[in-house]
Amino acid sequence: MTKRFFLELIVGIAGLTAVFLFGDAGLAVLAFLAIHPFIGKKKADERESQLFNQVGNVTAALTLLAAVGIYFASEIVVNGYQIGEHWLVLLVFIFLIAHGAAGLVIFRRG
Repeated sequence: MTKRFFLELIVGIAGLTAVFLFGDAGLAVLAFLAIHPFIGKKKADERESQLFNQVGNVTAALTLLAAVGIYFASEIVVNGYQIGEHWLVLLVFIFLIAHGAAGLVIFRRG
């Protein structure tokens, strides 16, 4: 599981950086998620299922906070890329970062 969370974290960070540098062409980074199904998947036991639910809850909270942050920063322009016009793209990459980071932290603790 930690390998999958690490992949999500790396794709999220790379995607967010690519979008700010290259605009909508940075969405091509999402293609790296195509290897996600090939990374070791096994049947989760009860403890892992509970930890995965915790990851989902933390991810939802962080994504909601990020959405509010994007709303307040919607007028900011970075490299000719206005945050408010492309809020969904940014929120997708922030979701990946939040899910990957929360998964790594919770699975290391638990």
